[in-house]
Amino acid sequence: MKTVKELFKEQPLLQNEPAVQELIAPYEKLCDDLIERGQMAEMSKEKPLKELIVQMLYAINDEIKKDEESVRFKEIPRVDFKVAVNNLETYIYTYLKDYNIRIN
Repeated sequence: MKTVKELFKEQPLLQNEPAVQELIAPYEKLCDDLIERGQMAEMSKEKPLKELIVQMLYAINDEIKKDEESVRFKEIPRVDFKVAVNNLETYIYTYLKDYNIRIN
């Protein structure tokens, strides 16, 4: 949004008109409200992103522990990390879509 100065750059004398003076304060408040809403919308995505990161860390640690146990005990097959990473990628994109978060 343009500032009041930018709006009256071509004709600054119009800014002194009583009708214009009445509209300046509500216009500035509206601009401030729009900026604040935009900032709040970005901040509202912070919590779901933190949650996603925590879930990813738990999943990664779980897969590493499973692989370590398979090496140690040799009773279960080793973790296929390519499949695990593909599953994680699918999960991330689904999560972002569910929470309407864009990363591009």
